[in-house]
Amino acid sequence: MTKEQGTSQWTGIKGRIFAWHLDNPLARLPETLLLGDCRSAVQDEFSRLIQGNELVLDVGAGTGRFSLAIAKQLSTGKVICLDLSKEMLQNLIRKAEKEGLKERIQILKGEASSSGLENESMDLVMSHSVFHELSSPEAVLAEMLRVLKPNGWVMITDFRDTRISRLICRSHGEESHGPFSVHELETLFTKAGLKNAKVSPVRHWVIGVGKK
Repeated sequence: MTKEQGTSQWTGIKGRIFAWHLDNPLARLPETLLLGDCRSAVQDEFSRLIQGNELVLDVGAGTGRFSLAIAKQLSTGKVICLDLSKEMLQNLIRKAEKEGLKERIQILKGEASSSGLENESMDLVMSHSVFHELSSPEAVLAEMLRVLKPNGWVMITDFRDTRISRLICRSHGEESHGPFSVHELETLFTKAGLKNAKVSPVRHWVIGVGKK
C-alpha cells in the first residue's frame, strides 16, 4: 500500500497485522466471497501485454500479491515493487526469497507520486487496490506515465463502485477517492492521454489498461 505523499498508514503494528491479513487466505475469505477474485483476469491481461523481458513497476505493491505472480511470468525481466510500508516490503522480500524469485524483484520504498525512478524507464506500470485510497489519483497516474516508456502500458485494478465496495472502503477517510465506476476510470485514462484504453468490470472490481 502507498499514498501520494507522507508516511504510510500501514506501518508498525498495523502494518504487520495487515501484511499477515493480506497473505492469509482464511482471513481474506469473507472479502473474497463478497468481492470475487480478479487475479486471473489481471494475469490474463498482463500475459497479453508482455513478452518476458520487461521492466515492470508495481505501485503500492504491498506484500507482493501481484508482484510475485508477475515475476513468475518474466524470463529476463524484473518487477520493481514500490511501497511506503517497510513492513509490507519486508514481507514481500521474504516471500520472494522463499519462492526463488529474489533476482526478479527489486524493493523500492517511496511515494506513489514521487518514485524517484528515471523518466521513461519502465515497460509496464501497474497498480492494484491503491487508487481508491488516494486523494489525487491524477497525480499518481501522472507519475506512472512519467516513468513509462513511449508505447508502454498502464494497468490499474481497483474496487468498482458498488455498495459492498463502498462499505469496505469507508475506513479510508473522506479525503480518499473511494471505489471507481467504469466511467470514472475511463475518464481518468482519457484525460491522461492514454491510447487503446479499455476498462472492464469484473464483479466488484474494475480493470483498466491503456497505452502511453
